[in-house]
Amino acid sequence: MGKLLESIGTFLLVLLLVIALFTFIAPNLGWSVNTVLSGSMEPHISTGDLVVTKPVSTDEIKAGDIITFSSSSNKRLTTHRVISIEGADQLQFQTKGDANEDADPYMVPAKNVVGKVCLKIPYFGYVSQFIKTPIGFVLTFCIPGIMIILLEVRKLWQARDNSKDA
Repeated sequence: MGKLLESIGTFLLVLLLVIALFTFIAPNLGWSVNTVLSGSMEPHISTGDLVVTKPVSTDEIKAGDIITFSSSSNKRLTTHRVISIEGADQLQFQTKGDANEDADPYMVPAKNVVGKVCLKIPYFGYVSQFIKTPIGFVLTFCIPGIMIILLEVRKLWQARDNSKDA
């Protein structure tokens, strides 16, 4: 039972560290990692989910794709589904949240598209938001480090006790 708990704990620590690192590294690679703040895309994407958006050429986007874009007015990011595309020279996308009855009241110009959503991780948006705070950053990187050190010290004590018994 102890080995199982240790394995689960190690897995969770590694997963948390990978997500934390990805949250900080992905934007430097042009990718966008965002927390969904509303239920407009439910049931496909829920409030609190983490969405990863990869940059793509707007020529690659087709109806049915889920894109992340900034609004012209407040530069806030939104993630909605493309329902139609207009314009040959200057593409514009009509979008709609899956849970919304009506399409968005504006067209999204190609220049406002951040990219296409390629990954959704349920509930990890909350974790990502916490990691971005100063206390979250410290806890995410210090606590796992301390736990790893404690596990190694425990192994050393067990090995020392076993050598005394032999």
